[in-house]
Amino acid sequence: MAQVFSPRRAIYIPASGGHPKNTEYRVAWGFEQWGESPVAVTKVQMVYNGRVAGMLSPSYPDDTLDEKAVIFALKLLKEGWGTSSKKSKDVLVLAQVDSIEQLEGEIEKMQDAIYNMHLEIYTPPSGVSPIVSVVFKEKFLVEKSLYALLFKVDVS
Repeated sequence: MAQVFSPRRAIYIPASGGHPKNTEYRVAWGFEQWGESPVAVTKVQMVYNGRVAGMLSPSYPDDTLDEKAVIFALKLLKEGWGTSSKKSKDVLVLAQVDSIEQLEGEIEKMQDAIYNMHLEIYTPPSGVSPIVSVVFKEKFLVEKSLYALLFKVDVS
């Protein structure tokens, strides 16, 4: 039986509709101890308010941007994208646009949404706000008019 998962690279995707607020998918590649030796594995896990729900099976609605984002994140992981840092993470969102000009607006909008989500997740009950930095890293064409936007998020 598989044991503890040790992620080496991960990409996070904010979950939409049906999931509680501040839910993400963690698409990760790393190693699990299977019997006598470690085995390279890829996992999709649910993250609620910044905490991985390791024993909970992930679910995303069929034929949605969530499903397309998870599938695209799996592709990016195989190409070497993703981060293993404890203090920063890569966050992927999809944007359906009609023009490059509209894409620029979506990048700003997504950057703000990611910032606000992480500020909310990591602000302790004492109300002392963490320092959150969200930087746009890369855009990828997924299919006609659909782009994947990759951001680096640092929280301290």
